Amino acid sequence: MKKSNALYAVIFLLVLLSCCLAIWVYYLKEGKDLLNFTISMVGFCIALLALFIAVRTYTSIDSVNNITKMDGNILDNERYVVSLPELIDKFRSKNEIQLEGELFESIELRLKKYSNTAVLFAETLQYLIDVIVIFPAIFNAVNTDKEYYKKRMDRILTMIDKKRDTLHSVSRGNSIQITESIKLFKAVVAYQKFVADNNFNVHASLLHVRGPILRNSVTRTIYHNYLGLYYNKKGMHLLRESLCAASVDILSVAGLALVGSKVKWLLPSVKADVLMYLWFACDHFDKALEISTEDLMWPGFINYNKSRTLYFINMISDSTENWVDAMDAAILYRSRLNVLIDEVLTENRSDTPKVINTHLKHFFTHQEELARLVKLNLIISDRARGIKKHSMLYRGANIDNLQKQQLVELFVNCDSFTKIESYQEDVIQALF
Repeated sequence: MKKSNALYAVIFLLVLLSCCLAIWVYYLKEGKDLLNFTISMVGFCIALLALFIAVRTYTSIDSVNNITKMDGNILDNERYVVSLPELIDKFRSKNEIQLEGELFESIELRLKKYSNTAVLFAETLQYLIDVIVIFPAIFNAVNTDKEYYKKRMDRILTMIDKKRDTLHSVSRGNSIQITESIKLFKAVVAYQKFVADNNFNVHASLLHVRGPILRNSVTRTIYHNYLGLYYNKKGMHLLRESLCAASVDILSVAGLALVGSKVKWLLPSVKADVLMYLWFACDHFDKALEISTEDLMWPGFINYNKSRTLYFINMISDSTENWVDAMDAAILYRSRLNVLIDEVLTENRSDTPKVINTHLKHFFTHQEELARLVKLNLIISDRARGIKKHSMLYRGANIDNLQKQQLVELFVNCDSFTKIESYQEDVIQALF
């Protein structure tokens, strides 16, 4: 029985006992007269009312404390890491449409039924931050209805705001981690929307997040990674605008060739601003890498982002920062992650092992293939500018020693993500 219910039961028994005793005393011959009895009962009722109000006040304060207390909440856990195998095992959808439905339903269920206290709401926010990596697997896929995706995401953001406002209406204490985590999630979603629309001029909502306040290791990793991406996109937007290459895929072979041919004509002031943004980006990528040393997934994303940022720093300036090591680290992390995913999705171990094909598995395979192909694109760009210090390695094979058909057979098919096929064709046309 709850504490408040027990108190109410005790009060009821005392009232009942007092009433019985009062009636018994009244009917005794030696009892007091009616006037004295009435005065006594009025005083007793007043005292009883005061007791009831005091109990209600106590239980209300206790309920507020239960709703708003944040002791041991997950947002304060500095050793927290994403359980990617759990996410891979949970979302076994075969395509992006099914994955979208399952993911949004799981988020909406948590917000509706399992976010009634500050601690539970904090766990829901951490879950939202954990699955941030899954959103690109949906909106970057071929068959996704982006308008429907945006409407459903907006509905989730509205639900988050309502939950936050409810908690704030009860008490504003212990809410800073929740407030900043919500701001971070909204900023990342806004950034992803801009990138999905091929818009490099991203909004500065990430700058409103008070990153140093964040304690959770995954939250801080995502904050620094996306802040690095923000500065990267600002620098690349300025570069593209200055080179009249706003509609060009700047990581494709053609896009890199265009930048390489025009970069020497950049105005010194523009070059200085671009480099400032890109160095800021690298600083945040380094901070994200330092935080995520024990994470299985995020170093693969962060090193990929850092590598391409360093490449453009080298192209624009006299810097000789080693972008290849960062890209190789990204490929290694992504390759190892895909091995782990295969382990999680393997069935019938006693007989012939069978790996279940899911959309998330295809997404992470696409991420590994993307890093491998972008590395080849960057090396091809270097060779076109007379820099030949890096070998054309792809999945352990030196492409310089392969025939066209041999290379085609090595390529990995990623039907749901069209950029992979485009980059593969670019490499073949550039080399053969």
